[in-house]
Amino acid sequence: MAAALEESRATFSLATLYEVVHTGTARLASAPAADAFHASGRDETDCIDMAAVRGRR
Repeated sequence: MAAALEESRATFSLATLYEVVHTGTARLASAPAADAFHASGRDETDCIDMAAVRGRR
């Protein structure tokens, strides 16, 4: 049992979880600015998709 626990510590990565949390946190942080932009009635047809800028994951 101890060997299996030690092996999982050495091989298990939290990188995917960290990426999901980081992306979610960034989206929440930008939500008020996005809401204000949409409420302003500005034309967004020439906007760039941020997923294209950051690269698809």
